[in-house]
Formats: sequence, structure tokens, C-alpha cells
Amino acid sequence: MKTANPNIQIPVDLTNPGQFFACCGLLELADRLWPGAEGWFKNGQFLIAGSADCSLVRLREKLSASVVANTMTPAQSVRLEDLTSMKKRREITPKLEEEKKALESLQRELPIVLSGSVSFRNDWFCDDFAGGSRFKTWAGQQSVLNIAKAMHTGTAGLVVESPSSFWSSTRGVGLPFNFDSDLGGQGSALDIGFSFDPLAGSEATKIEGTCKPALELLCFIGLQRFRPREIPRANRFVFTAWNIPLAPSVASAIACDALMLGDSPRYEFKLLYRTKYLKSFLPAIPFQGDRDE
Repeated sequence: MKTANPNIQIPVDLTNPGQFFACCGLLELADRLWPGAEGWFKNGQFLIAGSADCSLVRLREKLSASVVANTMTPAQSVRLEDLTSMKKRREITPKLEEEKKALESLQRELPIVLSGSVSFRNDWFCDDFAGGSRFKTWAGQQSVLNIAKAMHTGTAGLVVESPSSFWSSTRGVGLPFNFDSDLGGQGSALDIGFSFDPLAGSEATKIEGTCKPALELLCFIGLQRFRPREIPRANRFVFTAWNIPLAPSVASAIACDALMLGDSPRYEFKLLYRTKYLKSFLPAIPFQGDRDE
């Protein structure tokens, strides 16, 4: 356990589950960049203690310099490009159209890989066995690769003047994952009264919402190892904000309630089902106990 002063201190709102898991993502990356880094929650902040060169500025630089891709092979990517250019041939050759659609599906759905300054594989949303796909908030026809790239670009473009500005909102970076519980009704056509999608084809009609790209991207990363405990058949998910310095391997067990840690605060939240396929994280409240609704 680290006894030195923390290298990173960033404010956190524990009633926003997306922000909690984004802090978990910060710790995950810090431990990969500076092995042995430990993190904990205290007095409205998330703290990370690591080696001398561990800092929020350096972590953001490393993350911004990384490359976001998926696990498609180079041959599959080239083949998809070729098929996309064969519009007339596809019209008279159904098998080519089927092949293109299959490759497009892979492009949308395969695991995400960060490489370069940060190495990380993210495939929790493909994990039906362990329930990871439950937190897949985007629809099947949306591309996880496109969302991840957009949030990565938005994070790289942030002007971080203080730790709190790391969670800043920005406009026009693309559709978010909807992990940020502060988003409210921005992503729901039902809430707003019309769908943004038909308007996106023209710059004259395109409507761009705001999002917090660093929160969205880091929550996406954090959910690879850190997940809440589910209360069965209740749409309730519990997480614990551990309050002593811990490495990710131990902290993740406490975060999901697999291990108890003294007086560490516990919270619960629900998923908002906007449509059959689209979900959002709702704000968290202090844990109310394992009661049935």
C-alpha cells in the first residue's frame, strides 16, 4: 500500500456511475504505464499514487498518443475496402453483398485495441458469459469502433487547465457511449421528439450534442476489469468506492462487492432502457440493501 502523497488528484462525483468507472479506467491505465500504481477515493476525489513521473498530464498525453483500432486483420480491412468500391458488381452478385455485410458487422462489433503509448484490449462488451454485454449501451448497428475513436479524439482535444476540467463537456466530437449519467435525454429520440439520425447527412441540418469524452472513454476502459454487482431481476447495480490505496487487481474485487472493505461507501444505480437496444447509466444513490423491488 502506498504511503507517499498521491501523484494524481481528480474530483469525482460518486453519484455519477460513469465517472466512478472512469476513475477505475484511470487507475487501470496508470498501473500499465507505471506498474505498481495504486488508487483510492477520499473526500470527493480520486487519488492515484505511483512512480515519480506519474501524473494526469502524462497519462493524458500517453492516452492521446495511442492508436484506437479493432481486431480486424489487415486482409479483412483491405477486402472490405475492395468490396465497398464494387457497388455495381455487388448489385449483380449477392454473395459479394453478403460478404461485405459480414465484414461490416465485424468492423462494428469486434474488440477494441489501444496500441502505441498505451497497450490495452477491450472486449467486455462481447462477454455474454460474464454479463459484460449488459452494459453495452449502444445499438447493434452502431459501431463501437467509431464511438471509441470519437471519444479518443475528443479526449486528445481537451484543454486541461485543472484536474476538474478533465471531465469537461465538449460539442461535436460524435456520439458518446452514454455512460455519463448527466447526459439526461440527449441521446433519446423519444425524449426529444425526433431522431437526430436523418439529419446527420447534411452540415445544414446536423445536430451535435455535448458529451464528456474523457469520462466516456475511460469508463469504457474501466469496465474491462471493474464492474458492479448486479442484484438479480431488479435492474440494480452496486459498486463500492474503496477508501484505501489499492492496485487494480484488488480494487476491482472490492468495487463489485466481492470483497468488503470496512466503511467504504457503497452506491447503486439503474440502467435506463431508452429503446430495446439503447441504454444509459442513471445517477447513483447510496446503497439501499439487497431488498427486492
